[in-house]
Amino acid sequence: MIQSDKRDVQTLVWEEMKIPRMLNVTIVSLSLISILVGQYFVSITNLFHFIKQKPALLLAFLIIILVYIALHELIHGMCMNYYSGIRATYGISGPFIYAKSEAIFNRKAYLIITLAPMFVLGVSALVLSFFIPGIGLWFGIFVWVLNLYASRGDLQAVMIVKELPGTCGIQDDGHSLHLYHK
Repeated sequence: MIQSDKRDVQTLVWEEMKIPRMLNVTIVSLSLISILVGQYFVSITNLFHFIKQKPALLLAFLIIILVYIALHELIHGMCMNYYSGIRATYGISGPFIYAKSEAIFNRKAYLIITLAPMFVLGVSALVLSFFIPGIGLWFGIFVWVLNLYASRGDLQAVMIVKELPGTCGIQDDGHSLHLYHK
């Protein structure tokens, strides 16, 4: 954690920032590749037939989405707590849930905080794909694609923060990214 007198502050408001087109194209491309790889191992028509036989499975996908979102933000919050000793808080802004902290982080810590959910949940999706046979592969792919899509803002933050000098302090209040320059 960095101590800052908050003199030279640059604020980036999340709602005003646009996700770069290249990032969106990359995520869509990775998602399509994942679907094609899944199709190679287990036909997606098998999944549709299974859902047709057990429509309650659609509820499972909805539950996965809700659990994923909560876990994603919880991982951010746990990392914020770890790097600062200050308890993260959580909020809702429109359709988005976020973790925030009063702490000011150095670049390395903020990059880890930002990437941790994508890495942890991405690896979990991969493991899930191997351990649940048959259509379980599609649950893993679903979580993987959800992970890519939900991590767009995190990847955008990484693109911004990686260019900052190492002496810059970073605070994320859930609505804005505050950059403290020395």
